[in-house]
Amino acid sequence: MAYRLSLADDVASGVRSCAREQLADAVERLEGAADDPVAAVHEARKDLKKTRALLRLVRPALGRKAYRRETDALREIAAALSGARDADVRVATTRALAAHAAGQLPADVFDALGAALATEVAERDGGAAYGEAAEQLRAAALRVESWPLEEAGWDTVLAGLARAYERGREAFATARAKPEPELLHAWRKRAKDLWYHQRLLAPAWPEVLDAQAEAAHALSELLGDDHDLAVLAERLADEAPPLAAAVDARRAELRTLVAHRSEALRADAFALGRRIYAESPKAFPRRLGRYVQLAVEEARAGA
Repeated sequence: MAYRLSLADDVASGVRSCAREQLADAVERLEGAADDPVAAVHEARKDLKKTRALLRLVRPALGRKAYRRETDALREIAAALSGARDADVRVATTRALAAHAAGQLPADVFDALGAALATEVAERDGGAAYGEAAEQLRAAALRVESWPLEEAGWDTVLAGLARAYERGREAFATARAKPEPELLHAWRKRAKDLWYHQRLLAPAWPEVLDAQAEAAHALSELLGDDHDLAVLAERLADEAPPLAAAVDARRAELRTLVAHRSEALRADAFALGRRIYAESPKAFPRRLGRYVQLAVEEARAGA
């Protein structure tokens, strides 16, 4: 499903169409969750994140009340679905750590850790929330038609893009100065906004903006992997509940491996961040604004 704003349409129509598509896809994913609950929840949550990024892009036109109502509703739905996905991520993070640290600890230590975490997934997972979430998403989709977007124009979109880029640049500087998990996670959220916003505007110049969107995506993946390691590190802390004998005997070594892998991921993220946020907060939206202006003019001329 394309996540794009049509440059041939007015902004309000494009935003509504994109939002409807994302919400409909989320509902469809949850309705088919019985076959693969973790994958269904993962994809549905991605749809919700895309919709919230879309809302942030046109926030000034929506107004504070409407923006808060919609973004809070979507955040609450995503939170209700997070249990199975978050627990599954711990298992996937263990597998990735085992691959990077092959030979540094016996394979059965990682196997035992993965099995223990998988048991926790089974204990916490449940599908009761899927139907309720789908119903709430249908209601959200119906509200899309009443979003107050009458004043939304391409200037609104570009202002939203500028705001997101500046916030991301500030979050990058903050995390670089003090690389703590919560600050890195905050930066990741802003990097994902930039990724989504560049995807939405990619029709203005696909060859350039798709590549820039992929760079922002790569950054968000690096920061996401680091965040997942931070969550795993918390579970491996000395005061955390027991996991398995083979794991508890090697907790210190596992934490060291997590720390080393996290350090490498952060170094890659900071190197990529320097390039992504190389432009000033004024130069970046000015450049993209020119792309959008030309593309809109061409779309209207060809209509």
